[in-house]
Amino acid sequence: MLQKKIITSIMKHLINIGLLALFLTLSFSFSSKKGDEVRLYKSLNEALLNPSEVTHLKLTRKKYYTFPLDILKLKNLIYLDLSKNRMDSIPTSIKELTKLEEIKLNSNNFISFPDAICQLSTLKKLGLAENSIENIPSGISDLKNLEVLDLYRNSVAEISSEIRNLDSLKRLDLRMIEIDDEKQERIEALLPNTRVMLTAPCNCATR
Repeated sequence: MLQKKIITSIMKHLINIGLLALFLTLSFSFSSKKGDEVRLYKSLNEALLNPSEVTHLKLTRKKYYTFPLDILKLKNLIYLDLSKNRMDSIPTSIKELTKLEEIKLNSNNFISFPDAICQLSTLKKLGLAENSIENIPSGISDLKNLEVLDLYRNSVAEISSEIRNLDSLKRLDLRMIEIDDEKQERIEALLPNTRVMLTAPCNCATR
């Protein structure tokens, strides 16, 4: 009887130790995940207080007519959203953002593709939706790591054949752009391993 009580006591003790270990493991896991959360800055002035810590910056609807050069002080920037402003160009000095992986320039005033962007060899995602860009230059081929190119609702009429050198490109969004059947077939032939999103051409004139 005594032996049974001892065994029962030991089992309870082991169970308590096990529960404590599980609790400590879960607590550590939770705190680690909480610590890993990325802070998204929405104020440039606030970001500049600790420039080396800033990796994600969103400055939408700020009425910027030109690219804010103070952004270049954020050397560890990975994600930059400048959508819904009024910019029509990007300075060549953007190449100083050597860690940038994603930039959104949707809903600005770009008529020409911002060539300076092609200097960002680390870039994986480029958003230029809802602008008025008319052509994609040969320099696009320098974006060797680009995976997503969003040109939704632009005025693209010409695309350089050099786009075929984007071996990492997974998705190209050309929806809501009037592109005839022949040009659509050419684009798809240039990018056989890319999901090319197109809007069916309108044959209104032939009706």
